[in-house]
Amino acid sequence: MKKISLLIVSLVAATAVAQVDSLKTEPFKDAVHLREIPRKNLVIDLGVTQPLSDYGSVARSGLHIGAEYLYYTNKHLGLGISLRHQYNEFGYIDFQTDDRTVATANNWTNTSIAIGPTYSYTQGRFQFDVFVKAGVAFLNSPENSVSQIGIGNTQVFSSDSENSSSSSAYLEGGLRFNYYFRRSVQLFFSPQYNTTLGEPIAYSFRDDSSTAPIQPNLLKKLNASNLIFNLGVKIAIGKEYSSGEWRDDD
Repeated sequence: MKKISLLIVSLVAATAVAQVDSLKTEPFKDAVHLREIPRKNLVIDLGVTQPLSDYGSVARSGLHIGAEYLYYTNKHLGLGISLRHQYNEFGYIDFQTDDRTVATANNWTNTSIAIGPTYSYTQGRFQFDVFVKAGVAFLNSPENSVSQIGIGNTQVFSSDSENSSSSSAYLEGGLRFNYYFRRSVQLFFSPQYNTTLGEPIAYSFRDDSSTAPIQPNLLKKLNASNLIFNLGVKIAIGKEYSSGEWRDDD
């Protein structure tokens, strides 16, 4: 009987030690949404466009809207495909319609589709994303002109649709500063940069630096380049996370 009692005590003690060791080797984990990334995500953003470089001489600020499907292979690396539409108001340097000047106001627009990688880092409720994408942009060719009343060459600016392209290669990149508003929803601020390639926009302008009796018009080609400041939402599609775990909403 004593032997049986001793055996039972030994088994209980061994079980207790095993449980303690298990707790030491398996530390408490944060909720899955605080340490992993949802496998599938929908990203929607809205913001303000600010033209850069030579584009700033013929364009003003405008608006941007975008949507992206983002799939993560692990907690750091994802692949996204984005669809964006943006516009800039027309404005050639400082010329505006007045008693001597007539200027049109048709917006520059482009719609782009692009694909590329995203790197993410998660710390608690905060997530930081860096992304870059390449694709194609489809542009309009607005008929804009600026003319002045006077003698000589009165055509200050004129769109050149014959030398413009309706599409071009396209690049975009940016940062996202995300905060988990809910388990499946993040709110973010995102500064971005995008640009066409190959100078698809063409126009002619009066060379005011010329000393000729009648100042000539010169051809200029450029890219549509914008700095964009966005606010948006990143929504998890489904409950699966990059680690293969599933979110528990109970």
